[in-house]
Amino acid sequence: MKDKVMNSGYYMFDNKPMIMKSWTRDLEMKKEEVSSVPAWIKMHNLPLKFCGKGLPKITSLVGKYIKSDVATEEKTRLGYARVMAVLMVDQELSEKIKFIDENGTVLQIEVEYEWRPVKCKKCVGMGHVEENCRKSDQKKGHKAQMV
Repeated sequence: MKDKVMNSGYYMFDNKPMIMKSWTRDLEMKKEEVSSVPAWIKMHNLPLKFCGKGLPKITSLVGKYIKSDVATEEKTRLGYARVMAVLMVDQELSEKIKFIDENGTVLQIEVEYEWRPVKCKKCVGMGHVEENCRKSDQKKGHKAQMV
């Protein structure tokens, strides 16, 4: 099962990416810098003609295209296209993207992120915001409390 998970590419839990590392006897238990993460993105009211080969190019306006879900591939959902893309954790995530179609028309579509990477501005750690940073409590001489 471990090999299946490790070789499957991206593994999501509760629509959030799980970053895993294979265990060895000499494994150092230290946090590694995370600069990019996969996330599912919904592109609302994207014209159906762009839900094929044009989708990676449109997705590149917010991240690196990985794949689209089955309903998007089969064009069975009309309200939005859903794609998985690699996002940089430091990037500003746009709520709307604009692009020009083959006729020179400027199109603007809404972008919804099913999950957004959260990075602390104080310690630069992933998964929490500055208000919940344990390192800031330690620097102040307070002990972090479990709630």
